Amino acid sequence: MLKLKLLVFLAVIMAISVPYAVTNAQAVAIIVVTDHAELGNIITDETGRTLYLFTNDERGKSNCSGGCATAWPPLTATGDPVAGDGITESRLGTTTRDDGSTQVTYNGWPLYYFANDAAPGHANGQNRGDVWYVLSSHGGPVQNNAPVSLTENATLGSILTETSGRTLYLFTNDERNVSNCTGGCAGAWPPLVTIGDPVAGEGVAEGRLGTITREDGYTQVTYNGWPLYYFANDAAPGDSNGQDRGTVWFVVSGDGGAIQTSPTVNVSEVAGLGSILTETSGRTLYMFVPDEPNKSNCNGPCALSWPPLRTIDAPTAGDGSDSDLIGTTTRDDGSKQVTYNDMPLYYFANDARPGDTNGQNRGEVWFVVAPDGTAIMPEAPELPVTGDPMITTMALAGLIGAMLLLSSGGVVLVRSRARK
Repeated sequence: MLKLKLLVFLAVIMAISVPYAVTNAQAVAIIVVTDHAELGNIITDETGRTLYLFTNDERGKSNCSGGCATAWPPLTATGDPVAGDGITESRLGTTTRDDGSTQVTYNGWPLYYFANDAAPGHANGQNRGDVWYVLSSHGGPVQNNAPVSLTENATLGSILTETSGRTLYLFTNDERNVSNCTGGCAGAWPPLVTIGDPVAGEGVAEGRLGTITREDGYTQVTYNGWPLYYFANDAAPGDSNGQDRGTVWFVVSGDGGAIQTSPTVNVSEVAGLGSILTETSGRTLYMFVPDEPNKSNCNGPCALSWPPLRTIDAPTAGDGSDSDLIGTTTRDDGSKQVTYNDMPLYYFANDARPGDTNGQNRGEVWFVVAPDGTAIMPEAPELPVTGDPMITTMALAGLIGAMLLLSSGGVVLVRSRARK
């Protein structure tokens, strides 16, 4: 602590002994988190001067030189950078610029000043050209009204990206509108932070965009209830190195669900329903009675409420499921959806966490799925007791007719589950 205080003292003396605009080159760069009145907690130097990232940079590589570097002086230093208050030391680093100087980086982002910031606390460079942003303590950009768009990825299909084209991810250990990624997790997976409401870009359903307030005070963008993140090791727009990391991190479809590489269909026990199908993270899977074998009839707003279980490669059978019943079908948008017993499988957007079954019997057309591929329905109502055989026959015919409405391809795919 004494060493850090001495370094801060020396840096302050150096900063006030030369004009403000030319102090980007330092012997020792001390990086701290400062509470900014408008932008919240942002990264600055030890004197409070705002630092920025440039989204046209790559991880550990500056693409700002010449006139760009005159307007945005890089933070250079001759020694190793020092972590001050709120900074994770392991996220600090350096990169060698084209002119041979050493530039300080945080979480892989080269750091810069803005020449038109006249004093500590100024942040006139924020959101300049939609490519310059202040940094959160997690080492990601803090955007103004963060835009979210749908971008075509050669391998993964249509996925959510942010304003610079960088891939966005969801974390299956999160709950609906709750982030469970903090500390070191948030350094590896910086949240998409916004000042003001996010904006829907091309292909994004505006009504599904939202925000949550994180435990650290930042406002994080959500889509369909999922908090959105970057992956720190994605070096440039178009990278998707975070896909399927730990089988809990996935890119996000325009319907607001995970696009998995090769999901596992499991069988889980749920009180009141018995054995039902779940996916890799333990979330409940559903079938839609109006679907046809290997044909989804749930698109548009329907698919936002009931995101399809999408896959890139062939799905696999987990404990209790039948590998002979697992397959895929091609949706109208060209993406691949997992099927079981030829019926397309879905999530329910309002299931907050694994084990939830809030979608069961919704509209009397959405049902959880048994291991044999049948829909698990509520207990059938008892037939009326009457001495008139005609009335009994009519009631039975009505029940059979209702069941036939829930059939697919002439095969009744329903099962009554007795209440427990």
